[in-house]
Amino acid sequence: MLEANPKTNIRIATVYSQKSIRRLYKMSTIRWFRMSEALANKGYSVDMIVNNSGKIKHLSPTLRLMPYDKVRWAHYDIIKTLFHEGFECLMKEGVSNHRFIISKLGSVVSHKEHSGVHFHGRARKKLYDIQTEISYKSKYVSLLTEASRDLWMEEFGRRDNVLLVPTGVDADIPLPSNNPYRKFKEKIAVFIGNIYSSKKQRDVNLRWQRRLNMIGKLLKKKGIRLCLVVFGSADRLDASSVTYIGPIDNKFMWDYQYFADAGLVLAQGAEQHNESSKIYYYLRTGLPVISDNSIPNNNLISKTGLGFIAGYGNDKEFADLVDKAVCIDWGQKRNEAIRYILNNHTWEKRVEIYDKLINHVAY
Repeated sequence: MLEANPKTNIRIATVYSQKSIRRLYKMSTIRWFRMSEALANKGYSVDMIVNNSGKIKHLSPTLRLMPYDKVRWAHYDIIKTLFHEGFECLMKEGVSNHRFIISKLGSVVSHKEHSGVHFHGRARKKLYDIQTEISYKSKYVSLLTEASRDLWMEEFGRRDNVLLVPTGVDADIPLPSNNPYRKFKEKIAVFIGNIYSSKKQRDVNLRWQRRLNMIGKLLKKKGIRLCLVVFGSADRLDASSVTYIGPIDNKFMWDYQYFADAGLVLAQGAEQHNESSKIYYYLRTGLPVISDNSIPNNNLISKTGLGFIAGYGNDKEFADLVDKAVCIDWGQKRNEAIRYILNNHTWEKRVEIYDKLINHVAY
């Protein structure tokens, strides 16, 4: 039980990576920053544990960047880790036995291959070993989807310490500024985000590159340009079918959505447990979404009516729906979708779950 102190006396460390993080373009890094900010804005004293040595940096009265070499782990009431990598950092630091750990996981893997989880072989085994440690040592486990929650409980038992906290999106974003597509004459379909690397989830990476090439080829025939604002291995992309832009820092990313005509979302397979953060971000700017039907949070498209859902792997249907989307005057639906996201799916809405939990155990 935490002592009944004001929130500023509750000290929270948020932990994600020991690698160098210099730019905000990976969704995982953005999530780490935004949730840390949201907790700090609730009044908690939050330290983001960073991989550089040097001075402590104050970002706000209640939010700091704290170098690993200055951390005093026992001083924190709560440690919140992000994904398997975050908990692995605690293991390396020798503090995975801290009294109050909240472990946030993106994917949940099982002890054997599972059709809805797209990690295989050694990668799956490593993640499962970390999950086993989390199941023993974390006070709470936070998951993204109901499918992941069900799999976790199947693997580690049904407990009352499992939270469901989906992805969020920024409440305040820049206004439209510069059209990054101004040199192109065609309508623009965009795919933004992670296409994975040659070392991690290579099968999904290759599948997506093949599909993006095919969809891009089909769209080109319809007079639509497919632009890829992505990070990850892009070694099989066909420059004659797609326009590769590369990774963009989060602060510049919004214009790539504002000035596009449709946003694309691909599933990892015919069954998928993980949600797609792209859908939240596309809808936040009023961008119509075309998505494969196996993505868990497609309900956002249905709820807002801003976009279409295609059968998984049917690239012709997918391209036809993109063509349909870019020709529609979405008008008021764009504004309605933005309002819906702001009312229900911002980082501030997500952090309310943690705030309620901490208030319950603290007071």
